[in-house]
Order: sequence, then C-alpha cells, then structure tokens
Amino acid sequence: MARMSKEERAELEARLAADDDADDDDEVTLTFADGSGFKGSYRRAQKVAKARGYKLEADADPPEDDSKTAAEAKRFQSGRRVG
Repeated sequence: MARMSKEERAELEARLAADDDADDDDEVTLTFADGSGFKGSYRRAQKVAKARGYKLEADADPPEDDSKTAAEAKRFQSGRRVG
C-alpha cells in the first residue's frame, strides 16, 4: 500500500472521527428493572444509565496474574521440591 500524503491522512482521520461521533448519536431504548425506560441518543443513554447506577460499557480485561505460573514453576524442579 502506498503511503498517504498528510492531506489524505487528515481527511481519513476526519472521516473516522465523524463515524465515531455518528455511532454515539444512534437512537437507543433502555428499559430499567423498575419498568421505566429511556429513548434517545446512545451518548445521552450512557449518562442516564450512569445516573441510575448502571453502566453500558464492558469492564476492562483484568491484568493477567503471573503469581500462579511463578508458583507452579518454583514448586518442582527435576522432581525435587525447591525452597
């Protein structure tokens, strides 16, 4: 693929940013456990849900815990228990 000029790159980044903004403006409908609901843009729905104690985004993946693998590696070495 050929390198893009600065102008082409700026245009592409502007289109991608516009697409991201358009995704946040999608119309959604929320229904809460108490039977009440909300209909509006996704961005506004996030704010309404957060105000009610809900979140619409997934949690970030937890960091991997290497302590188990380190303990397993230290536990046995050549069939003998290591300190």
